[in-house]
Amino acid sequence: MDPSQKSFLGARLFVIAALALTAWALVFKTGVANTDEAGIVLQLPAQVGDWDGLDLLFCPDRNCGGQYLAARLETPGVCPRCGAALGNMNWAERAMLPKDTGMVRKYYARAGNRDGIHASIVLSGDDRSSIHRPQVCMTASGHEIVREQVIRIPLEERAAPLEVMVMDMSRSTTNSDGTPAIQTTFYAYWFVGKDRETASHIVRMAWMAYDRVVHGVSHRWAYIALSGARDPASNAHFQTIADFASRLHPALLKPD
Repeated sequence: MDPSQKSFLGARLFVIAALALTAWALVFKTGVANTDEAGIVLQLPAQVGDWDGLDLLFCPDRNCGGQYLAARLETPGVCPRCGAALGNMNWAERAMLPKDTGMVRKYYARAGNRDGIHASIVLSGDDRSSIHRPQVCMTASGHEIVREQVIRIPLEERAAPLEVMVMDMSRSTTNSDGTPAIQTTFYAYWFVGKDRETASHIVRMAWMAYDRVVHGVSHRWAYIALSGARDPASNAHFQTIADFASRLHPALLKPD
């Protein structure tokens, strides 16, 4: 059995065990405490390796929907189109996510605006529904997921690699002259809880069930996402993701 099959089988067995524990808890155990403990810091660094980061701001007005780099605004924090106060969530996120959801995001690029990456962290509040399967949002916004693959990224600070789910996507769009075009992008993500980390939504749910049943607590989970353009004829974006994520990961760790 190859390593990927073993990993998949292990994850399935863990999920089955966690579901069994959850069923037991529904019958015999009561009282689960929400905690403010999270597995990462809710902050993105100004630099990640040789990538420089800029804050992203969004207009809350649905009819405007503006998105801006904060450093390039003439009037800080104000939408140049409609005058609304800008924030770090777009109108759809404001409408859908619980009010105590934490979020930070930046746009990173190497010199010459190469290898641009939009990075974001979403941290659940008391309502743990802030974190969900990214596939739902991607398909709802018109993206077609053409491939999903977990990549394993070596890290200097530990022996175990970082597992990241990468979705290759495409979407129909139009050029500035009105001609049809296909936009090809990637969306990579992983989840982090207190002393937990996984690229699988199912495994995350199983860990949540385990912590609720065994420890009687529900920790705050975070969801780290990286997105950008990709060449449909190449897998070069895998290396870009690996280079960026391996440098970002230690910056997100909570100090001891």
